[in-house]
Amino acid sequence: MTRKILKPSILVASVLFLFALQSYLGSEDKLHKVWAVKDCKIVTLAGAPIEKGAVVSRNGLIEAVGANISIPLDAEVLDGTKLSLYPGLIDSLGQSLLKLPEEKFDPLKMYSGEFTDRDKGVMPELKAFDYVSLGKSIIEKYHKSGITGAQVIPQRGMFTGQASFFSLGNADKNKALLLKDNCLGIGFSPANFMVYPNSLMGVVAYLRQAFTDASYFNLNRERWQKEMRGISRPDYTPLLEILTEYTSGKKPVIFLCNNQNDIRRSLNLAADYKLNYLICDLGSEAWRVIPELKNAKARVLCTVSFKVPSTSIHAQLGKDEKEKAEKEIYPKNPAKLAEAGIPFAFSSLGTDDPKSFMEGVQKAIDAGLPREKALEALTATAVSFFGLERALGTIEPGKIANFVLAEGDLLSKEAKIRYVFADGDKFELKEAKAKEGEKPTVDISGKWDLSLPNGLRIITEFSQEEASFSGKMTTPFGAFDFTGGVISGNEISFEMNVSVGGENLDLYFSAIVEGDTMRGTVVQGTMGSAEFSGKRIPG
Repeated sequence: MTRKILKPSILVASVLFLFALQSYLGSEDKLHKVWAVKDCKIVTLAGAPIEKGAVVSRNGLIEAVGANISIPLDAEVLDGTKLSLYPGLIDSLGQSLLKLPEEKFDPLKMYSGEFTDRDKGVMPELKAFDYVSLGKSIIEKYHKSGITGAQVIPQRGMFTGQASFFSLGNADKNKALLLKDNCLGIGFSPANFMVYPNSLMGVVAYLRQAFTDASYFNLNRERWQKEMRGISRPDYTPLLEILTEYTSGKKPVIFLCNNQNDIRRSLNLAADYKLNYLICDLGSEAWRVIPELKNAKARVLCTVSFKVPSTSIHAQLGKDEKEKAEKEIYPKNPAKLAEAGIPFAFSSLGTDDPKSFMEGVQKAIDAGLPREKALEALTATAVSFFGLERALGTIEPGKIANFVLAEGDLLSKEAKIRYVFADGDKFELKEAKAKEGEKPTVDISGKWDLSLPNGLRIITEFSQEEASFSGKMTTPFGAFDFTGGVISGNEISFEMNVSVGGENLDLYFSAIVEGDTMRGTVVQGTMGSAEFSGKRIPG
């Protein structure tokens, strides 16, 4: 059969059509709203595991769970034989989903002395929601690690900004949002050396003054709102307006602690100002202050990079002693908290990508953390810290349908995640396999300039992981993500699919890569093909 050559004008029109319809990209099962997973082991975390049962989800919520439930006639059925079903995992605090604007310090301010609050690291108005970057390939990276929920927060400064919590099933942040501006980050890092506060003592003094001012502002405002007559109204101050939500205890603050001393400072501040708070243990030194944490009934977010703080004695005894501590001592931090009965969840701060985050959790398990405690910290305990326990964290009717299907124990090194459900949408995770005997011989990571017929150019950023890759295409008509690319030797291939009104539009890309160039073919379904070329963009 002779293949019809695709006219450039048709290809361009198709690509334009594709970009105009990005909202249709995502889970291939967006049209399916009722799912039933049958004959799987169900780790509910709300009771004993169900050795062979079914879970039904409808319109994004879990409808039924059990060993002998009826499968609805309108359900799409997924066979869960040989699979175990778990609640979707939670990254309780991270920033890898954020794309914050670059902060450049103007050296001329050193002469004028006209420093802004941002120069001082005072940014409570900075909202993670405004800068979060979701996309199909980004979400897939989280799904590959079993993560279906994540909270993100800016990390720089004293008042670092406000966090938001997302369910990772939709690239539209408005649809993915669970909680907005729900926590305020507080750090102990001094500002630029020319800007007050430029010392740790100054930071603590500044925080205390800010908390005091916010409490006083709130009292005066409430008094004026109640009486008004004969009372001068307080001046509106944006910083204090935001802080009153947190000093009043309505919302929690998260202390970002670099070491054990920061933890003690946080406990003192929280007690003095009666704050609703969590401790984010960036330095993995919570084990050093367990009595104080227990006495304060503190809740801890454990990071898993396990880097020895510069203030630790292990960092001051030389490189060998430092590396030994990072391998043998600091990974035991979560296990010691669990043994002491201190509630904790896990934070990806310091690891910055889902794979490294879960590898850090695995290190904690290898260092003595019971697997069941690690699972609780990644699910039920995590959501309880932020008031989401009625929506997530366990497999129960009425909760959001966020769950993971895996071969083997989800937290074991050998586990293979096959499916992820997020907000009731199914995502299938396929292993990218090169042809037998043909491992990747090229690295396509980075930005490429792809030239298509009729002068259409697409800037594409590839992210490669062994034999698989994902990417993001940027065109004059918009940007979107794709996943599922495969590399075999120096050959690459990936595809895109759009379904609109019952009609499917498919584009298949394949190319040979040689150094910093590629040349290949793009096929539009049964319409034919056209050639394209690409050059790596330096940098």
